[in-house]
Amino acid sequence: MSEQILKRNLDLTVEELIKQNAQLKVENKDLYKHVSKIDNKTAGWLRLLWFIPILGWVIYNAIMAGRKANPKYLNQVLPIKEKIARNEFQVVYNEKLIEDKKR
Repeated sequence: MSEQILKRNLDLTVEELIKQNAQLKVENKDLYKHVSKIDNKTAGWLRLLWFIPILGWVIYNAIMAGRKANPKYLNQVLPIKEKIARNEFQVVYNEKLIEDKKR
């Protein structure tokens, strides 16, 4: 699938590549917001531990590490993060194509 996308982008003009990069960056912002919402739900009441200076931070990080390793959390977040990674790779690839076409 990704090979088809990369080959297709070879035919695009510089303006189309720039437009596509802008769309991908906006999509990534939305995806990061979605991951943030999931993280907030996962943290829940644990944020109150931040009121206990050092001990609260240690307890918070220990519990959150366990919650983030939970399959329920991973099944929600991993597909989103994979999409973010693909979009970022596409942006880098498009920027390389833009540089090559401007030469």
